[in-house]
Amino acid sequence: MPMTRLRDRLTRLFKPSRGPLASPVGQRVVLGVVVVVLAGVPIVVQAPPIGLTLGAPASRTYRANRTVQFVDEDATEAARQLASDSVSPVYVLDPNAATEGRQSVTLFFDAVLAAQVERGGDATEAARSLQEQFGTFEAVLIEQASSMTTEEVGSARRSAEQLVTTVLSRRFNEEELSDAIAQMRDSAKNLPYPGATQELIADVVENAMQPTLVLDDLATDAARRAAAENVDAVVVVKQSGENIVQKGEIVTDEHVEIIRRLGILEQSGSALSLVALVALCALAVGATGAYVWRYDETVWRSVRKLLIVASLFLGMLWATRVALWFWPEISPYLLPTPLAAMFATLLVSAREGLLVAVLTTIGAMLLGLSGGANIVAVLAWSISAVVATSFMKERRQLFYVGLFLVGSGATIGAVATLASGANADFLTSAGWGAIGGMLAAVLGWGLLPFLEHLFGVTTDVRLLELGNPAHPLLRALMVEAPGTYSHSIMTANLCEAAAEAIGANSLLARVGAYYHDIGKMRRPGFFVENQGGGENPHDGTTPTLSALIITAHVREGVDLAVQHKLPREIVDIIQQHHGTSLVSFFYNKAAEGDGPVLEADFRYDGEKPQSREAALVMLADSSEAAVRAVKKPSPTRIEAAVRRIVEAKVADGQLDDANLTLSDIERVVKTYSKMLASVYHPRVEYPDAVPRRTEHAHSHHEPSGS
Repeated sequence: MPMTRLRDRLTRLFKPSRGPLASPVGQRVVLGVVVVVLAGVPIVVQAPPIGLTLGAPASRTYRANRTVQFVDEDATEAARQLASDSVSPVYVLDPNAATEGRQSVTLFFDAVLAAQVERGGDATEAARSLQEQFGTFEAVLIEQASSMTTEEVGSARRSAEQLVTTVLSRRFNEEELSDAIAQMRDSAKNLPYPGATQELIADVVENAMQPTLVLDDLATDAARRAAAENVDAVVVVKQSGENIVQKGEIVTDEHVEIIRRLGILEQSGSALSLVALVALCALAVGATGAYVWRYDETVWRSVRKLLIVASLFLGMLWATRVALWFWPEISPYLLPTPLAAMFATLLVSAREGLLVAVLTTIGAMLLGLSGGANIVAVLAWSISAVVATSFMKERRQLFYVGLFLVGSGATIGAVATLASGANADFLTSAGWGAIGGMLAAVLGWGLLPFLEHLFGVTTDVRLLELGNPAHPLLRALMVEAPGTYSHSIMTANLCEAAAEAIGANSLLARVGAYYHDIGKMRRPGFFVENQGGGENPHDGTTPTLSALIITAHVREGVDLAVQHKLPREIVDIIQQHHGTSLVSFFYNKAAEGDGPVLEADFRYDGEKPQSREAALVMLADSSEAAVRAVKKPSPTRIEAAVRRIVEAKVADGQLDDANLTLSDIERVVKTYSKMLASVYHPRVEYPDAVPRRTEHAHSHHEPSGS
């Protein structure tokens, strides 16, 4: 688009106005805001599954709507704690245990000797002194030690030192100390002393005993950390379609976590995340609007077409949200996702169908319906539906589009599932895809007429049906006004070629031309093409009455079109194909009389063409009739006649509202002239057939035996 044209469009769109809805850009901005708001509601409001309560039986079976894989942090931490706890404490040898044990034994027996010396051999006083120093010993043993002679004390000390050395040479920890003491006492019973002395030695050694192995806290912690780190993370994997929790099963933390990860349980996220989701939606809507404004001016100028695109996007978004409310684990292939793109293709164009396919896919992602390979598959499915729908020429062909959707849905579902690694579920996904394609076809068949009526749109499929010669109105026209029917066919051919030349809707122009003169069926004999050279009824009527009869065919055509429920676009062409033109023949005839003549009485009371297609029908209708009256037609005369008709319509202001440029008009003139010249070219006069002279053969010239 040249920069000058782009600047002109910006100036036109953003020119000052009295209110936001008074300018084109204001209307479209308001529509965009409404779309963002209505799209944001299903994105933000996410109802959780009904009846899912931790620790209570599940009210129904929940299945994964897509493959999910995540690390279960709680289970992983529990496994690592178990591994850490299973590591035995790390003990190291205490090198001072034996030395300290012997010192304790020596200290006791030295104290015994010292007490005896200090108390002058008084055993009672010596026992009292020892009791004060070694209160943990039993009094009987203290008295036994105090009453022993010096030799007996020395012998007991040596035995005790030897015993403690032997015991503390072994390896045992705090927990094993009691077993070591029991073994030591068994050994003490084998000493060559009386029982009381054995008991004394055993008590002294027990008092001196301590674990030879002590806990190494640092080494133990390191070993336990290593054991925990060696534990692999607990990964939870749920394949698409796999049961998460069955009806009646007690809901656990793992069930809740899986459902939360799938996005089924979330009522809402953080405020920031919700704002971000709505912002993404707004960006998608804004980018779509900018694309349409920049690359599809026809749709941008039509609020109705923009409303259709917006409604299809919102409808699919809300339908998806409602489906997720009642069936959170629904397969993305079971939803008739391509339906919105199909309707956009049929109601607007294939380009808008692709836009809706992208928008609905983005909406599905924002709703958390799917991701990864599945979202790519859904987008590919919608695009393929757009391509298939664009080939439709008749409504019944929707059946074949449905078969295509069934096959493509099954194929895409299976391939996407295999690509996501869920090899065991590819047949299930293929089945969901086939069912989803079937639903799309059935809903498309049933909803298309409703949407056509709701938005007042005439689809190409509807136009093709109206263009069928078997339509009751066309059949009636062919029977009751055959001349008008032939004229309409020729007009339709002219309109179709001209529409293609200037980029208008050729199908609408052709079908509109078929029906533009159906009002002539009421009084076919009053129109010259149906008179067949016979008596002209206008010879017996006044010019004013003739003009009323001629102009009435427009109003009567509109009445017939409304009765037969023809689309608004066709009715407009019927009403506008003469505009407010003057019935010049009868006006001039009336002007030749004596009385006053009002030009308004001889003009059509319709409205001027409001579309290029209606203008093409007007010009083709008048041009074909004018060329038919040209005597000795030649390409030059035919073009002159066409140009005269077109220039007269332009001068009369009939094309002021038709959005035709001078370049368009010139192409129309060239197209009409060329086609009409090929039909009404001069004919070669063939001479009358001369009877063929037959020469009779003479029998005498022929062989007798031949």
